[in-house]
Amino acid sequence: MAYANKRQERYVKTKKGKEAINKSRKKEQEEKRSMPEGRIILRYRRIKSIWGETVANWWLKKEPICEICGIKFQEKAPKRKSKNQPNFNKESVIDHNHQYEKKDYKKNSTLLPRGLLCNSCNLLLGHAKDSVQILKSAIRYLDD
Repeated sequence: MAYANKRQERYVKTKKGKEAINKSRKKEQEEKRSMPEGRIILRYRRIKSIWGETVANWWLKKEPICEICGIKFQEKAPKRKSKNQPNFNKESVIDHNHQYEKKDYKKNSTLLPRGLLCNSCNLLLGHAKDSVQILKSAIRYLDD
């Protein structure tokens, strides 16, 4: 049995072995992407790697609703058009205070994002530079 393990370890280090591992990982991810539960697992992993475990657990518990306009998303992790291109009309975005970077959320377990938003509301805040004054001016403009 020990011989088989050593042989497998040697195989994994070869070019052919690395290709086989990558092929099986790719197949596993494609299978997960085809099911809603699998997409949640993959999105959780991605959030955990970028933001940290605390934020990933926070995301998992949140309802998929935009906290500004109230749009309810059909799925927590919908299918994407392509692997790296999110579908901004169907996918929620994590909104955070921009005085902190994503790595700060990873380091500090008490720090949490502000909420989940749709892409339109997230862009609204971004273009207003998170300024309450700019948003109040916009409201006054619309009221006139």
